[in-house]
Amino acid sequence: MELTGREKNVCGIICGSERIRFTDIKKRSGLHQEILSRILRRIKDSCDILRLEGGYKCIEVDHNDLCKYKKS
Repeated sequence: MELTGREKNVCGIICGSERIRFTDIKKRSGLHQEILSRILRRIKDSCDILRLEGGYKCIEVDHNDLCKYKKS
């Protein structure tokens, strides 16, 4: 699945943080909460994102390799 610019941005925000809350992703991305919710559902598997009780975080793929959209 090819990700859109918005989806890549959200993935980068999440993977650039240790753990991040929905409201913080919303603020940093500038997206409306309904749009952000849809994006998070779509990219969950593509970006290896894990939803936790206190927010979201990237799952380590090969112990050292995080989400390929992580901002350097």
